[in-house]
Amino acid sequence: MLVPAAIWIEYHRYRISKLLRTRTKDSSNITSSYENIRCFSLKLTSTLTTDVITNGDKFKHTVYSQGICGNLQIPPKKRSCTPFLHIHPYQTEIFTILQGHFSYQYGDEIYSCDIHTCPSPIIIHPNIPHTFWMNDNKEDLILIVRIEPTYKDRGLSAKSFENIVGVVRDKYMTIWQAFVFVDNIETYPIFLPFPFVKIIIKIGSLIEQLLGYQTEYEEYTTK
Repeated sequence: MLVPAAIWIEYHRYRISKLLRTRTKDSSNITSSYENIRCFSLKLTSTLTTDVITNGDKFKHTVYSQGICGNLQIPPKKRSCTPFLHIHPYQTEIFTILQGHFSYQYGDEIYSCDIHTCPSPIIIHPNIPHTFWMNDNKEDLILIVRIEPTYKDRGLSAKSFENIVGVVRDKYMTIWQAFVFVDNIETYPIFLPFPFVKIIIKIGSLIEQLLGYQTEYEEYTTK
């Protein structure tokens, strides 16, 4: 039993290591699809250089109105580009709206606004359940996302977004890869009490890393 299992694990690790990935390392503009209009793009404006950056990472996030993210026939929380309702235990997200109509859930409340009516900035504090989506598809939604603080090897950062967007673009995102990413970026869904979710995610991540899934890939990662 142990020998066949070990052989299968090694085969799976080898297969994952040989997947062809588009090289977006060191690119300033990164899209989540080859068509550039289907989902969203990121324009990086700062990079990670130390263990902790107190002023955080910042990037421009564009959600395209003509792609699946702007399909208003699909309920907002069922769109593939709407993040699941989640918390960040240690980090603060700060959104500044530049264009478009933005909706977000913060705790139990849902808000909709545009560049004229949104708070500037919108501050998402640690441990508050939240998500966001495009509210109107008359134009692209463009916002500046800032993350404070950022860390070298864990938590949300420009580097983690490079890898998540790269995997989505190359169509290699699976539930197994998602376990590894979610554990690494410390972004936890709230379907169960936090301690249980954290344990489930950690166990799943350790198993999937054994199978060859990584928190970052050389082809995507700007050092």
